[in-house]
Amino acid sequence: MRYRLFLAILLLCLMAGIPLLQPASGQRQLSFPSPPLSSAPRQKAETDSSSPQEQAKEGHALPLPSSSQPLQQEDSLPVSSAATMSEWVLLYDRAAGQVLRLHPAEYVLGAVCSEMPPSFHPEALKAQAVAAHSYLLRCRDQEKKSPNPALRGAYLEVDTAAHKGYVSEAAVREMYGENFSIYYPVVKQAVASVENQILVDGEEPIVAAYHAISAGKTEAADMVWSGSASYLVPVESPGDRLAPDYETETTFSQEETGKRLMAALRAEALPDNPAGWFQDITRSESGYITELRLAGEALSGQQLRNLFSLRSSNLQIAYQNGNFIFTATGYGHGVGMSQYGADYMARQGADYREILAHYYTGATLCRLEK
Repeated sequence: MRYRLFLAILLLCLMAGIPLLQPASGQRQLSFPSPPLSSAPRQKAETDSSSPQEQAKEGHALPLPSSSQPLQQEDSLPVSSAATMSEWVLLYDRAAGQVLRLHPAEYVLGAVCSEMPPSFHPEALKAQAVAAHSYLLRCRDQEKKSPNPALRGAYLEVDTAAHKGYVSEAAVREMYGENFSIYYPVVKQAVASVENQILVDGEEPIVAAYHAISAGKTEAADMVWSGSASYLVPVESPGDRLAPDYETETTFSQEETGKRLMAALRAEALPDNPAGWFQDITRSESGYITELRLAGEALSGQQLRNLFSLRSSNLQIAYQNGNFIFTATGYGHGVGMSQYGADYMARQGADYREILAHYYTGATLCRLEK
């Protein structure tokens, strides 16, 4: 009876155009190392997400439905030679200054708790688990080929004090607060059901990039990084338009804007007319700024975003009454899986395989030998 009532309320909300996702009260941006997408040099790849601890503590999130769709048996998935479930995971914990040695299942659970709100649909949590596991193994392979001394033999860097990249069960208890007994079993069950599944391209684990909210269409990898991947191409993600803070405005005075721009440019001065500072703006097919010119110098959309600490490089820029107004759409670099988009797809009936197939075009879902 309760499930039917929930479905009826959900349908009415959709017909009325009411957003279905509860806002997080303290969103944050997470970053940790990523391997190159092809032959690009080592760089930082964003993995933006909402703050799950705030949603869990507030207790206003949506109910936790279970998937009703029959799924193909895991044993029927092709076997990947990328790894086995018996291999240890090595993480460099920036907070403790030491390398953590974890079982893969323990890492994937801690990564999902760190990266996605626990109120998200179980099928979205499963998709996040597969993405996190695939990402880890790609980082592992990259480190074996070209070790980064700063990682001290680990595969990637996390910060347990800031709950970035991985969190322990003890930390999750603190994050979820009084709702731990409600949320943690749901997340744990979702992760356990896919703990030995990854995405591959050929025989390689994919660079399973993800972000919090797209601008309604995801971005191509080569628009953000130097390199491309056939499975990281633009796809429609309409559910993101219902996400909290899908569009945000940030205002800077002309003086502050000028200071930040001059700190990033080689030019000695900006044009006299502030309305003409941002020129020749070019955009990708997804709407993200790829390049613009300032005082004769080229600047990428990601550089502009970082310069002003904006949520996205999908920006509209206006000059009014001595101020610059930056209107950002979405949250994150926009490449790969949208987390809010995944939750939306799940709530419309998609299972985790459909979500992964949608956001990682052409990648193959495999299982690891236990």
